[in-house]
Amino acid sequence: MSIENTKKEVTERLDAFRKTGELTELRNAANLIERIEITAVDEFDDRKAARTAKLSLWLKLLDTIDSAKDPKFDPADMPAARITVPPGTPMKPGVPVVSPEGIADPEARRKYDEAVKANAEKTKRYRSQKELRQLDSELTPRADAYIASAHLKSMQSLKEMNEAIAAHIHNQERAAHLRTLVAPD
Repeated sequence: MSIENTKKEVTERLDAFRKTGELTELRNAANLIERIEITAVDEFDDRKAARTAKLSLWLKLLDTIDSAKDPKFDPADMPAARITVPPGTPMKPGVPVVSPEGIADPEARRKYDEAVKANAEKTKRYRSQKELRQLDSELTPRADAYIASAHLKSMQSLKEMNEAIAAHIHNQERAAHLRTLVAPD
């Protein structure tokens, strides 16, 4: 696949992730990026263009991950395993077991249903954020490995990296980390 086609396909995968939240789109984008061959190109300018494109795509992917992370996410704030009927809730006559179907008061039942719905949404967000962070811990080292191996530790590399970071990375912690990969010794 040509570099231009790969760029287009990766962009489509990142857009699909932004729309659906499907983490497989990020994983597929990373796999496409890794397939870009730098050494197979004969011309220096083409090699440099391929290297720059691959760097740009990795940075876009990492920025997409960072943008999807909820800064308020607390892994210790887990959703409830299940929502139970609050103790003392009046039950319909003849209902022997405390169950949602047996709640006598329509307002109490509405509150219970809202609590169930809120917990389901919290569970979905929790899983999504947890899985996103796990994927980040998988993909960041892959991007780092490429950046560290493809970009020599020179002032020119640092300049190129700073320009790419300015163009694609919004998270300052991520930007600082990426700069260390090409900082001259």
